[in-house]
Amino acid sequence: MADLLQLIQTRRSVRTFTTKPVTREQIEKIFDAARFAPSGKNTQPWRFVVVESASKRQALAKLAPQDEMIATAPVTLAVLRDRDAGYDDLKDAQGIGAAIENILLAAHALGLGACWIGKTRNAAIEHVVGAKEHEELMALIPIGHPAGRSNDSSRLPLETIARFI
Repeated sequence: MADLLQLIQTRRSVRTFTTKPVTREQIEKIFDAARFAPSGKNTQPWRFVVVESASKRQALAKLAPQDEMIATAPVTLAVLRDRDAGYDDLKDAQGIGAAIENILLAAHALGLGACWIGKTRNAAIEHVVGAKEHEELMALIPIGHPAGRSNDSSRLPLETIARFI
């Protein structure tokens, strides 16, 4: 348990990446973590597109506000919601959020860096990543080997965010 808590406490958003490639094996391990996230009625409404070609990453970078991260990361994951698989907007979003957190933690455990970009429901980006008609963008996650890492992680004290009744 200590290892998991340490991963949770040391994970940071990484916004700069080296040119070292991310392997297919690493991506598969990350997806393996994502698919075990909880979802309402176990619908697993998440779908993923791995954007690794330079031309697709450049096209994506032109459409996203965090263009430099996407342009320089060797891989960007597009996280999609499959409306046909899900059953409730809020529960689907919560499940997808859990899958994204698993992605971020798995990337960190593998020595990679990642950043959750909350760009959602963007038709132009959905077109670039080849989203199907029943799929909608929920997030973009650039992933790569960190060129730098922030240690800043100020958090509210427990007594501010939790009540015991």
